[in-house]
Amino acid sequence: LGCLSIQEAIELLRRSAGSNNMEGLSNSNAAEVLCEKLGNLPLALSMAAAYMRQCDVECSEYLYQYTTSQKYGQGKLKDYSLTVAASLALILPKIEEQNQATSEVLHLLSFLGPDGITKLLLRTLLSAKNNVDEQIAKEKCQAVAKKRIAKFSYLGLCLVLGGSALVLPTTKMQRSGLFALTTITATLLVLSEGVATGSDTTSLSLIRRPSAFFELSDLSWDILKSFSLLSVKEGKGSMHRLLQQAMRSCQSKEESLYYMTICVEAMSQCWTFQPQEIKTWKESLLVLEHIKSVVAHSSEYAFGEKHVLLIARLSKEAGVLSLMALNAFVEAQASLELSVDLLEKSTLSKKSEFRKAKAVALHELSKVHRYQGRYDDAHRCLMESLGLNNEDDGLTADTLHELGILEVKKHNLDSATLFLQQSLTMRRSLGHDESDQINASSAATLHQLAAIDVARKPPSLDNAKVLLQEALSLSRQIGQRAATIKQLARVTIRQGFLDQAESYLAQALELYLELYGDNKLHINVAAVKFQQGALALQRNRLENAWRCFYDCLRIRRHVYAYACPVRCSSEESNPIHLEVCCVLHELGSVAFAQKRFSKSIEMLHAERVILEKLAEMSTRNERTYQAQLTNLTWLRKCAKEMGDDGNATLFSNEILALKKHTEQKCQEKKNYLCAGSVMLQQKAMQCRLLARKFALEKTNTGTYQKELLISLEELGEELKVASLGPMKQAASHFHEKILLCIGSPGRGSPILAACDSLRDVLRAHGVQVNDAISSKKKQCH
Repeated sequence: LGCLSIQEAIELLRRSAGSNNMEGLSNSNAAEVLCEKLGNLPLALSMAAAYMRQCDVECSEYLYQYTTSQKYGQGKLKDYSLTVAASLALILPKIEEQNQATSEVLHLLSFLGPDGITKLLLRTLLSAKNNVDEQIAKEKCQAVAKKRIAKFSYLGLCLVLGGSALVLPTTKMQRSGLFALTTITATLLVLSEGVATGSDTTSLSLIRRPSAFFELSDLSWDILKSFSLLSVKEGKGSMHRLLQQAMRSCQSKEESLYYMTICVEAMSQCWTFQPQEIKTWKESLLVLEHIKSVVAHSSEYAFGEKHVLLIARLSKEAGVLSLMALNAFVEAQASLELSVDLLEKSTLSKKSEFRKAKAVALHELSKVHRYQGRYDDAHRCLMESLGLNNEDDGLTADTLHELGILEVKKHNLDSATLFLQQSLTMRRSLGHDESDQINASSAATLHQLAAIDVARKPPSLDNAKVLLQEALSLSRQIGQRAATIKQLARVTIRQGFLDQAESYLAQALELYLELYGDNKLHINVAAVKFQQGALALQRNRLENAWRCFYDCLRIRRHVYAYACPVRCSSEESNPIHLEVCCVLHELGSVAFAQKRFSKSIEMLHAERVILEKLAEMSTRNERTYQAQLTNLTWLRKCAKEMGDDGNATLFSNEILALKKHTEQKCQEKKNYLCAGSVMLQQKAMQCRLLARKFALEKTNTGTYQKELLISLEELGEELKVASLGPMKQAASHFHEKILLCIGSPGRGSPILAACDSLRDVLRAHGVQVNDAISSKKKQCH
């Protein structure tokens, strides 16, 4: 809400402050001056009016108090925030008079999200404060106890010295002086103990009665409403961001850390999210914005090990929930990157717990990059995660699984199979401590292996069906079962069992709608709609096909809205994404079959615009090139059907120009590849040298691990552009083998074996390879 006009501001004061507080010329004049001082800001005016009404203060008196108030926020905030801070300076003492707990709640709410405030949240904050206060009191008692032990030890020493003074062979005066000194010292120690008992052990006010939290939260709720600090609608409260900012500004650094600690503990109490437990998603979404707000503020404070790990976990799980339940890629990425950043910047970042937590966060971040088509970023995250977690555990198996999916996305089916089979073997070797989770993860890997069988040429449909049925027998999770059933539909469509495929797709859609509830605009729902459209088109049910494809388009526009061109924010805007292209093309095909050629051209033209943008942005554009050729061919067909020979000829010329341009690029690439074969040998040699150093490293310090990961990434990039042949095949095999072994405890022997295999190929290509001990080491011997 923007600023009001002076007339509107005065009217707001008159209606809200109470007629008796606004009567008379002096109050009328004061109202005009006050509105000007408050900048006609609705929040500050509402707070001022609430104060006048609650405290029965006339406007002229409030104006005087306002101008003399200097306690809270003055000089720390700018512009309109200063008017809020000054208004708050008058309200806070009154709140503290009525109820101290309400003042504490107000401080705590300043670190949370501005909306979605409930009485349950207030109770959680009060409970967490009570727990923190109890811990502080306990620590004080322990500190006092230690002081007592030290003092009584010293007192004992004094008594020993005093007794010794009576028997030591010295003069009478010396003995008397030493005895008096020790007696005085002991007396002072006893007196100081009395003072310490009266001060250090004073405990904070703790709540022992559970029902008191309900009473205090109800009271705080009413007080905050009465002073217009909390606006409530349908049981949920909101607090203005300027008010939150003003509250934080009036806290000392120690107070802010205290309140932030309570907020972190409170968020941990009310955060129940478990990715595999769908019932936890809905209640976790209610506090998601509060979690994100607390985590964002936490970077400003120096927390201990326990709280840094807790905050990083909360941020990581907030990112996972944003991704899984909301398809909010940008928000998920921000939360996960913040989790990684908190762990990296901590002084304890080298501890094993921090390395493991960072590895988990990077693993989740890789999924966000993959969903957005940023495969190189996803690969980097996974490789760093592998490097941080040197164990054959569930996380390593999951990371290998993700690497397999990435290779599928890049159409590297053989390397994808290698990663996925390694992941499956590792999971099955982990035992039965987490059998349900292992089964679910194994089912996901079987699903991906089946997808590879479907994608192969020729496809292994029978084998894919066996794998998918095994996956279904292992998985009890709704989302996973839906994905597997959807994949079964693809297999049965390819086999020609269309009725069975239709049944599978209906089951998959039903499961997804049960899973996502109100959030029906989900990427997985779109995928089912796309397949239903393809099946309907295959059966010549054109109306149904159009409806399914258009539902898919609507969802994908929503999901990939972050990729929309700048200044195109309407619901009809098409994001620059290949998934959007695919559905636009199918809509064009359906319209063509319906003989709606103008509509077909509209859809195909929209597809063409996106493909041209993708061609400009992409370095791996083979798929984009094929899509462009297909798109132009269909546009030419539409033009011919409409009798538009001019445009048909134009599209034919564009097809020829595109082919000629692509052939020219291919020739340039071949010339580059000839020169690049030497570069591949050099990269392979460098990577092999680092791999040997890493394998022969006696202590597990990870000295060469980071260098090796970077070198592997460089070799992987070189392999993408290398020409086919024995050298590329050997380097690819070496690259995959090192990736698989780098995180394994017994990695030495298999890495050295891979190095030897690559050495033999390098020598066969005339490259000199010498693995002898260096001259420096020889001299040492």
